[in-house]
Amino acid sequence: MSRTPDFRDLVGEDLPAGERERLQHVHDLLVAAGPPPELSPELEHAPDVGGSARLLPRRRRGAVLLLAAALAAAAFGGGFLTGAVTHRGAAKPVALVVSMHGTAAAPNALASIRLENVDSAGNWPMDFTVTGLPKLPRGGYYELYLTRHGHIGAACGVFNVHGGKTTVSLNAPYNLRRYDGWVVTRHLPGRPEISGRPLLTT
Repeated sequence: MSRTPDFRDLVGEDLPAGERERLQHVHDLLVAAGPPPELSPELEHAPDVGGSARLLPRRRRGAVLLLAAALAAAAFGGGFLTGAVTHRGAAKPVALVVSMHGTAAAPNALASIRLENVDSAGNWPMDFTVTGLPKLPRGGYYELYLTRHGHIGAACGVFNVHGGKTTVSLNAPYNLRRYDGWVVTRHLPGRPEISGRPLLTT
């Protein structure tokens, strides 16, 4: 089995501190997410779950592409390109992976949503992995929502973090084609005014 490439070997030593920190977050999430699976038959026409693309500066774009290519090569060498992810000893086919990035309220936060195949009852189980969010005080929690036209539409579950990387199992029992994005918000006791401010978005 090939080892996961060392982050410093991939990006070198000449990056600014801020850029290095962001790429380190990307590296950690890519390692946690694993290789991309084959498209599920249920998603021959995949739902639009939001997100937009923009070109990165040439140097950063090159570093990210190099990082992704090296991780894919390591995964292939380990025999993991099977279209499924192993979690707690069971193979779980993945239908879609959605990436999220931090807003101005949490600029260093990153997350990925690994949607499993929809079940017969209409549930979309998912593994949600997040890094860069602080641990909240007692009684506080984070919540993942689906959005439509920039407005919160449906709740997909709550979670807490310990300040590092956190992975939790959540669920979206909805028709995803009715929504066009995802956000994460936080809830704090006595601070209802902040519950609608996104910390992460697609």
